[in-house]
This record gives sequence, C-alpha cells and structure tokens, in this order.
Amino acid sequence: MALPPHEYARAALDAELHVQVTVDRVELPPATPGEAVVTGHIARVFRGSPSLCSTPVSFSVPVCREDDVMAPCGTIWTLPEMLKQAPVMEVFLDSHEGGFRNASYDNHLLEALTDAPMRVYTEEMAREPVQRRTAGRYDPREERRELLLYGALSIIGLAVFCWALVRWSS
Repeated sequence: MALPPHEYARAALDAELHVQVTVDRVELPPATPGEAVVTGHIARVFRGSPSLCSTPVSFSVPVCREDDVMAPCGTIWTLPEMLKQAPVMEVFLDSHEGGFRNASYDNHLLEALTDAPMRVYTEEMAREPVQRRTAGRYDPREERRELLLYGALSIIGLAVFCWALVRWSS
C-alpha cells in the first residue's frame, strides 16, 4: 500500500480498530520486498470494543531488507529481522472477510505492551497539504494561484533559457 503521508494518517483515523497485538508468529515471504503475515492476539484496545481483547488476529505487513533495490513508492516498509523479533505491535485494523486487515500499514513495533497508544494521529495530520496551508478551510483558489505561479515561473525560465541560447550562439 503506497500512499502519501496524509493518506496513511487518514487511513489510521478511519480504521475500525487501534490496537496492540502480542505477536505469536511471523511468516516472512520467500523473497523481499514482500508481505509478511503476522499472527497474534489483541492485547490492548485503544479504539474499538474492549471485548476484543484476546481475539486472535492475522494481518499483513510490507517487508523489505536494507539491501533490496526498489524505486521510491511511499510504502512504509518494515525490516523483516525487526518484525521477527517484535513481541508486540501497534496497528490499525479493519474487519475484512471474517478476519482483519491492516488498515494503514503504519505499524509500530514495541518491546512490551503500553497503557497509552504510541501512534497518535490528528485531523491536521490527515489533511491534504493544500488544506493544511489554508488551516483546514479548503480553498480551490489556492490551487489555481499555485498553478499560475508555477506556470509564470516556467515561462520566465524558458524565456531566460532562449535568451541565453541566442546570446551563446551569436
């Protein structure tokens, strides 16, 4: 799942569950990059029904090794060695086909359970960059101003380049 940062925050805020899971098993993919499957039990519930404590869960986590060659994509990768050793994970989950799926892929590996969440998102973090600059009030004129500014700068740059080319060739 490759998203811009504000979309990961939005996915986390929209997730049904925000939980910490005690990890029972991690199945790494045969090759990386790939998807590891984490199996465990819900141990802390920060969002969702407290009755979910002790519920078995299984979900995927994108993993890659440090020496994997990949194009930039926005995926939040986890090192498989660290994932294998993590006794606890904090994750955002959604119900999916009789089980759960990782809702935001912004996983937090922990040494132990905590009483308070380690990952906290705000509405401000989930706003698109243009909306952030306008203090949450979306203003389409802001986008038009940016396009006009970039367009004008591009035209000026092109004119300077052409002028320099003419001067250089004479």
